[in-house]
Amino acid sequence: MLDHNNPLPKYYQLKEYLKGMIQRGEIAPGEQLPSENALVQQFGLSRHTVRQAIGELENEGWVYREQGRGTFCAYRGKANGRTIAVLTTYISDYIFTAIIRGIEEILSAAGYTLVLANTSNDKNKEAQCLENLINQDITGLIVEPTKSAKENINRAYFTELEKKRIPYLMLHAVYPELEPAYIIMDDEKGGYLATKYLLQLGHREIAGIFKADDLQGVKRQAGFMAALAEYGVTLKQGYLGNYETEQLLSYPYQFTRSLLQKSNRPTAIVCYNDQIALQVLEAIRHEGLKVPEDISLVGYDDSSLAVASEVKLTTVKHPKAEMGRQAARLLIDMLEGRMEKPRLVYDPELVVRSSCRSL
Repeated sequence: MLDHNNPLPKYYQLKEYLKGMIQRGEIAPGEQLPSENALVQQFGLSRHTVRQAIGELENEGWVYREQGRGTFCAYRGKANGRTIAVLTTYISDYIFTAIIRGIEEILSAAGYTLVLANTSNDKNKEAQCLENLINQDITGLIVEPTKSAKENINRAYFTELEKKRIPYLMLHAVYPELEPAYIIMDDEKGGYLATKYLLQLGHREIAGIFKADDLQGVKRQAGFMAALAEYGVTLKQGYLGNYETEQLLSYPYQFTRSLLQKSNRPTAIVCYNDQIALQVLEAIRHEGLKVPEDISLVGYDDSSLAVASEVKLTTVKHPKAEMGRQAARLLIDMLEGRMEKPRLVYDPELVVRSSCRSL
């Protein structure tokens, strides 16, 4: 319990108490920590103090949060110079659990241990996480760039990794000026395949909605535009929507509703990913329309969301767990001197379901 005579700040005492429980194995990796309310009552602290303690544990890579579920232990221990960190934009959200599961499977079998951290796709948090991980004397790093379509303001941390000879491999996207090892998808080809499929079905009035602050979105949009150009289709004014991370929960729905209220509404929509496709689907329903009878819809990633509703999404396959396993294998190859800067690009594959129809 906390010592109320201790001059150290209460949030710091709580942070160290919880960290000690994690280090001793009293809170296991993946196990949920007590709720904020429970900690407030147990230790007689304010909610602000509890949040400050949890926030610092998260920044240091000891815990991660799942929106709407709680806080979970991320720490996987240290093992005499065999600790690998994984820094993603998110941990529990969407496809990331499968990717991390694949990474951990390979690292554990090879005798490496794992520390998890996430940036919530925030550049400032990326800086905090990189600084903390470097100070933890990690052996290697698998990192998903944060807002990869924006300027890399954290280049100095990657330079520090290189100075310390800590190998790192980038996932999903690349900061091009670093010329790093990476494992990515051919997202431009994926956007092209999704759009070409609709064109082959006879659609010409095709809209698209893509993420603007990540390179995946920029490239998928480029593929979308390339397919339209190949078929001689001019994108109609107002048919292209772009959003950034902070607009995730509002823009896709609002854009779709305004799109569908046009007199010349599209017959099909290509979405940045399956998560966005479900928001678009909700807006379509709100307008009294149906998929695919009135609007055809294509997602991306072949996530669990693609089959979560009665409308089964046509989507582009993402390797998920296999990408995680391969990322871990490549980083181990770097650590053990078999490869210097491996680079792997996955070829996309269209998964056809029932969300599109022929015209």
